Order: sequence, then structure tokens, then C-alpha cells
Amino acid sequence: MYIAWNSISTIALIIMAFFAAKKKARLSPLVTALCVLAGLCLLSYTAQFFTCNKRLALALCALYYIFDLCVLFAIYLFVISIAEISKSFKKPSAAAWIFFTFAGLNFISFIVNIWTEHSISLTPVFFKNGSLNYWARDFHWPIYFNMALQIIMSLVIVLALLKRTFKLPSFYRSNFITISLFFLFVLTMNSVYYFGAFILELSILFYLFLAIYAFQISFWGIKASLLNTMLSLASENISYAVVCFASKGLCFYLNREARNIFGYGPTGHAAAEGFRDKLNAQYPEKMFNFLTLTKTMLVNNQTRTFDCEYKIIKDKKDRNVVSYLKLVDTTEELARLEEERFRSEHDSLTGLYNRSTFFKKAAELLRVNKNIDYLLIATDIMDFKIVNNLFGEKVGDEVLKMQGALISSYNHSDAIYGRMTADKFAALVPKSSFDLNSIAQNNMALQQIVSKYNYRLQCYAGIYAVSDKYENPRHMFDKAAMTIETIRGNLERTTAFYDSSIMDKQIHDKRVVSEFDEAMSNGEFTMFLQPQVNSADHKVLGAEALARWISPEKGTIPPADFIPVLEKSGMIHKLDQYIWETAAKKLAQWKDAGNDMHISVNISAKDFYYCDVYGYLTALVEKYQIKPQKLNVEITETVLMQDINAHRSILKKLSDYGFTIEMDDFGSGFSSLNTLKDVEMNALKIDMGFLLEENFSQKAKDIISAIISMAKTLGMTVITEGVETEDQTIFLKDSGCDIFQGFYFSKPIPVEDFEKNYCQGGQK
Repeated sequence: MYIAWNSISTIALIIMAFFAAKKKARLSPLVTALCVLAGLCLLSYTAQFFTCNKRLALALCALYYIFDLCVLFAIYLFVISIAEISKSFKKPSAAAWIFFTFAGLNFISFIVNIWTEHSISLTPVFFKNGSLNYWARDFHWPIYFNMALQIIMSLVIVLALLKRTFKLPSFYRSNFITISLFFLFVLTMNSVYYFGAFILELSILFYLFLAIYAFQISFWGIKASLLNTMLSLASENISYAVVCFASKGLCFYLNREARNIFGYGPTGHAAAEGFRDKLNAQYPEKMFNFLTLTKTMLVNNQTRTFDCEYKIIKDKKDRNVVSYLKLVDTTEELARLEEERFRSEHDSLTGLYNRSTFFKKAAELLRVNKNIDYLLIATDIMDFKIVNNLFGEKVGDEVLKMQGALISSYNHSDAIYGRMTADKFAALVPKSSFDLNSIAQNNMALQQIVSKYNYRLQCYAGIYAVSDKYENPRHMFDKAAMTIETIRGNLERTTAFYDSSIMDKQIHDKRVVSEFDEAMSNGEFTMFLQPQVNSADHKVLGAEALARWISPEKGTIPPADFIPVLEKSGMIHKLDQYIWETAAKKLAQWKDAGNDMHISVNISAKDFYYCDVYGYLTALVEKYQIKPQKLNVEITETVLMQDINAHRSILKKLSDYGFTIEMDDFGSGFSSLNTLKDVEMNALKIDMGFLLEENFSQKAKDIISAIISMAKTLGMTVITEGVETEDQTIFLKDSGCDIFQGFYFSKPIPVEDFEKNYCQGGQK
């Protein structure tokens, strides 16, 4: 029986050594060596029972002890390698060299013992029939060196096992405890053999079990345990919920996140099964193997949103093996995405739609509500930049937030509102819900914010009635905003409705701007002169220079069709500079011809911002060697009032240089007397509006007389423009007017005609 077991164990160890070598894993060499050495140990020991030759029996005995010591060393190497303590062996230490030296001496001693029997001697024991039963061993004192070496090696192995048992992670601990128990049991049986009365070496009976366990934990056990441990730890620590069901739908596993959702213990399992049953009721398993959907659930009294994934795993015969449910909580992500979407579509200050979103929503709204008539309202706060400059951005933001609240106060379900740019807002509202008076009321509410500053806040509204629901909302807004320009600056009227004439004017204005530079370079602009006549003898003293645009295709374009456009676009300074230089050049020619008349030129508001008025005019005087007194400068009161301090300084410098400064259109503004007080003027030009037939009443005459009297008191020359009748000339002369200008004497005419008629200084 003993021999049969040893034989079976030997064959099994050889087979395991073969498979361990084929594995080619990190521990393969050690496991192979352990199996081979254990097999050789068993083979050499068992073979002793089949030999009658004493010398051969001693040789087999020597091999057994040599292989036995090698098995111990292989076990040590396996122990320190099994937990991946070291992936490579370092050079042997001094202690290792001592051990190898004594082991080598021991090996030599066992080999020499084959002939000397100084350590172990064998005595044959026979059966009653005279045949050999076994070889009885007698141990002599040298054998104790081998025993000491084995004890030392065993202690090293035990210490290594204990160290790794308590220091390594708990996952490895069970494997080391099992190996330790196996090894201690083998040591115990070995001690019993040496110091007891046993005939047979019992420890070798367990070599097969030790090798099998080493084989198992090296190639299957640790990897499988590691995999299970890793999967368990990973599943417990992932951020989403995982629920596993058996083939019949019984829940057998919930990770930590799943337990937080469904509950702990049997309650959680039951809740998870109920959730799966509802999914199966809604989506039968026969119709799908993999299902993804979004679900909302009440978790801890909070509504949460989950991305659900349900997967059924089947075998080769299409039978359900297991299924799992994965729940990813997307509540915060959806909230964040919704917040980002809101920020991308809305204005951060007012909460209204931003420009691009307003246009997008407007198009959608108009196409959905095809039977509702809509109005698109655009608003613009007059001179909003001044609010920020005067009162600070905090007050400015309050104004904008209030305007946003006011424009969206229609509160209609079929209306949308947006902030287009800084102080420009838009609303698309049903025509039936719009109240024109609400805009005036909104203006009053807006005024309250700055009422304590004694500042008038004016908000204009342009209204476009939507006729084509498929028109681009951007174009609708442009038309409504364009309408505001027709009332901008009007302190009484704050709303205007769009009509086609506004677009026509806009197109006309754009054409003027686009054609201006080319017309300038082609010489299409020319200077006309309107005579200014001495009231005493009707002698022509000079003229006012006026610009005319004579197009080869369109003929003469009236000044009213292009002057306001050029002023608005900021291009008027180019035309003014051209007229100034043309007048200066003409004055130089007149001077050479002995003509002493003057020419008056106009200065517009934009000239002060786009060019150096003083530098340009004085440069012209020097360039053409003319007297500055002959190049009169006309400026309207409206221009002065836009920045009176800066303009007053420039006009003072021009007057000091010798230019005659004329105030044009006196009486058309609101602060004429203040202007006369603050700005030094040489001449005053009475607005032609006083001479219009319907306005030329006695009261108008009294006002004109008073103005002339005041101007004389201030030492100013008085010019009256718009003179058209003889009665007007008589009245003005009697009132003290110095110079007449008007159609009664001549309309503006080309320079050639003016020179032909008046350059000799006489009357026509």
C-alpha cells in the first residue's frame, strides 16, 4: 500500500512538472523544480524496496537525502516568490554562501557514505521465508549535520511564512496559512521518523499534496481569487449602481451604490427585483437582450434621474444564465447641462434670451402660431452710455434689468423677449395683447431709477408688424430698430411704426454712403455761392458757400438728400474740407483779380471730431495767402451745444487768428441767449423760419426787431437769410439788419455765374 501510494504520487508529480513547465508563467520554473525534486525524492526512496544490493540501496538513500534537502530549498524559494515579493533574485549573501557550502559538504558526505557508511548504515531485514523485507537504517553522528541543516532550512521557511502571513494583505493570508500548516505537518512527520520507532518515512506521503497545492495556487487559485477580489472591490467602489440577477430573476448581488438606491438587506433585493419586473413588463425579455433607457426614481425623498442599462447573458443554447442592471445617476450632470444651456441661451444680467437665441425662438414661434398676428418691438435707451458715465455701472445695470423686466411684462404665453446688445431689447408679442400706452408707462417706471439725479431717461420703441411669418427675424428686428432712427432725439414722441418708406430711406442712405467716395474722386461735388447783399445799397459783399452734388446719371441731387446722411455717417468732414479749400482757392483768385468779397463756409458737428478744424483752416489761409477775415466761419447753435466748452475754445482761437465767426440759424435752438453770452461771435444769422409767410406775423416782426437790437448792442453784424419779398427787405432794413441773403436776390448759383454777375462788386 505504501509503495503503491509512493508510485502513484511519483507519477502524478512528474505529470504536474510537465504541465507546470508548459505554463511558462513566472512561477513555472519553481513549481516544476518542486514537483521534479519531490518526485525524485519519492522515486529514490521507493526504489530502495526493490533492490537487494546494499551498495545500490546506499546510493538511493544518499539521493533521497540530497533531493529532500533540495525540496526544502525549493519550498523556500516558492514561499518568497508566491506573493510576488521579488520578481528577480539578487546575488547570494554571505549567509547563503555558508548554507550552500554546508549543503555541498552534506551532499558529498552522503555520496561518500555509499562506501563508508559513516552517517547511515543499512541492515537487511528479511521475511520468514528468507526474502528481503526492507533495509533498516542506523544513524551515526555525521547525520546530525544533515538534520541541523534541515532544521535551519525549516526554521527559515517557517519564519518566511510567518512574516508574509502577517505582513501581506489579507487576500494572501489564507494561502500562506494553508502552506504553513502543510509544511509544519510534514516537519512533524519527519521528526517522528527520525526520533520515533517508525520504520517508514511518513513525511513523503504528503509531498504530493504539497506539490498539488503549490500547483493550484500558482496557476489557478491566486489568479481566480485575485480576479474575484478585484471584481468585488471594483464593483463596490465604482460610482454607479450594479445589480445582478439569477436566471429566474432572483437578485443575488447589489453593490454599494445599488444598496443606496434600493435599500439594504432583503428589502433592497426585493426593491431591485420589483424594478426589474417593471422593466420586463414594459419591455418583454423575448424582444431584447440589451436595453438602455432613462428613468426617474425617488431616492431618499429626492427625484433622481438614471441612465439604465439592462443586459441578459445567455449560454450557447440561448438560455438565460444571468442578467445585470446598471444605473448611472445623471441628475447633477443633467442639471449642469441645463444650466450651461440656459447660460448659452440667455443674457446673464436680465435673464432674457440673448440675440442669437431670440432670433431662433422667434422663427420657431412664428411658424407654430401661423394664425396669430405678431408685432416685433425693438427698444433703445437714448444716450445710455451717459448713464454709465454719470451714475456708474451699478445704476446702469439697474436700468438694464428694469428695462428687461418692463419689456417682458406682457407676460403672454405666446411671446418671447430678448436683449440684443447693451441697451437694445426686443419683444415678439401677439398684436392682440399689445398696448401702445404700456410703452409710455414703461418709460415712466424706468425714469424712477434716475429720478433722484434729475436726469431724463428716454427709451424709444420701434414697432414692426409681422406680415410674412417666414421672414428672417433678424430682418424684422433691423426694420423695427431702423424705425427708432426716425424719432431719435424727439422728446415728445417715443414710439413709431415701421412702414416701407423707412426702408426706402435706409436704402437711399446706404447708397449715398457707398457712392460718396467715388463721387468725390470723380469731381461730382461742386461749390455753389448764394450772394449776401448789403441792406443799405444792395451791393453784394460776399457769398455763402454751399455744396452741390451733380451726378452724371441722376443730375443735381438736392442737399437735403445727402447732407443729413453724410452728417449721420460721419463722412461730412470730407465734403466740408473740400468746400473749405475750394472757397480758399477762389478767394485767392479774387484777391489777385482785385475782388474784395468774402465767402462764408459751414462747420458741422462731426468736423470737430474727425479733423483739426483750427489747424486745417489756418493752413488754408497760409497756403493760399488770403486774409482770414475773408473766409468767414458759420456754425449753428445746435453744433455748439453738443460740446460747448471744447467748441468755444476752438472758435476763440479762430477769432483771435482773424476769422469772422457767424452764428447760423439763430432762434432755432433752446439756449440762444446763453450761447451768445458764453461764445464770442462776430455776426449773428437769423433763422429763415422767422420769415416764412405763415410765421411772419407782427409777433415775429417784434422778435426779429428785438434780436437785431440785441445783436447791435453786442456789436455784432446781423445777417438774415431766407429773404424772399420786398416787404421783408424794407422791414429788415428799418429794423437795422446789415446783410440780406435769400431768393429775393438770388438762389445759390455756380461759381462761374456768380463771378459773371457779381465779381465787379456791383449789383446784378
